[in-house]
Amino acid sequence: MSEEELSTKEKIIQAAFSLLKNQLFSSISLSKIAKEVNISKTAIYRHFENKDALEVALKNKIYEDMLSLLKKVDGLYEAGDYDGCILLVLRFIRNYPEYLNYGFFSAPEVGEDKELYQFSDAGIKIFNCFFDENHKIKDFDFYLKGLFVIVTMIDLMLGWFGSCDCCPELKKVRLPYEECENRILNIIKQGLAFENPFLDPAQIARLDTLCLESMKKLPPLDKKLVALGNVVLKVGFQNVTVEAIADELGIVKSSLYTWFSDKKEMIKSLVSPEINMMLSSVVENVNAVQTPAEKLYVMLKTETLYFITRKKMLSACKWIQISGNYGHEDYDTLVDKKLSERMKNYVGSIIAENSRTDFSGIELDLIMGWIFSIPVFLVVNAMHHEFSEVEMSRALTGLYNMTAGGLASGRDLNKKGGSF
Repeated sequence: MSEEELSTKEKIIQAAFSLLKNQLFSSISLSKIAKEVNISKTAIYRHFENKDALEVALKNKIYEDMLSLLKKVDGLYEAGDYDGCILLVLRFIRNYPEYLNYGFFSAPEVGEDKELYQFSDAGIKIFNCFFDENHKIKDFDFYLKGLFVIVTMIDLMLGWFGSCDCCPELKKVRLPYEECENRILNIIKQGLAFENPFLDPAQIARLDTLCLESMKKLPPLDKKLVALGNVVLKVGFQNVTVEAIADELGIVKSSLYTWFSDKKEMIKSLVSPEINMMLSSVVENVNAVQTPAEKLYVMLKTETLYFITRKKMLSACKWIQISGNYGHEDYDTLVDKKLSERMKNYVGSIIAENSRTDFSGIELDLIMGWIFSIPVFLVVNAMHHEFSEVEMSRALTGLYNMTAGGLASGRDLNKKGGSF
């Protein structure tokens, strides 16, 4: 349909989606949308009662288009064209990054499975393989594979878009999208195809002990950060106010202003030390082991334990998501540069030599972000599904093997050496 054939209502929806490519929905005013469409703000009210009504229309549009996509994925899956399933979704992300931007950066949750239930209830067969009629996990191993595929696709591709938006110069040297999606497909296939575990049970038990000991060294969470997490759970990150946090703490708002000038400074001041403390724990544990296989495992295990023991920090991940995707400068101020560089060096060294081609042109920041996203999604959904300790251990081990498989391309990661 041409621009001329679109109705004013459709143009308003289209304009909102256009703005969502690099802004949060909460920061998009009706005035901005009206300017994009070249109409008056009053004209919007002829089609939508308010901004909430417009958001409902956006959600409906996203649902309809994703349902149509997933029906096609179902057809390819039933035909055994698994590569086609992944490429179809990656190309959908290429065409509609604003859809996933809205879902991941405007919604209050951090990647909960409940977003998938509506598609399962609508009869999408691939999700019916994940969940039963009560939304309980039906096939645990298949579920883990699905989680690995979803996190890998979304994190690497949205990271690809986000970095381009934040750094226009990067567009000149970045891989074309088609090459990038083929490399991501290879990473996923390698991860799913692993046959032998990279670590034996005795190795895993030893590394688990190391990571558990590091958690004992962490101080209690700052009470203000706990209050922030509680408020986020109630109203979502974008609706957090200094007054709400003060109420949660049982103090007057002016008391918080003695420490922070505004909400943004407060959140950064609370979140930054925690994130750097987690990274410090990861670096310490990585330095205590020898092989790339062990180093990757302690990265995932340390972060997983960190979020299990400090669940309120999961809410802060929404702030990190938003800062990383829509405000790279804000994100850079959260993380200690030396720690970040060390982590990137570790990640670069873990990538097997014969797998370099798959990762060339994909920045280490994106690979590191992908690796560190896996424990977040795991812990969020483990809490949602009430995983037992045994299930949690099984889930982490399974995701670790798939991640290692994607990074290693069959190479024995238990060999010492490299740049570690």
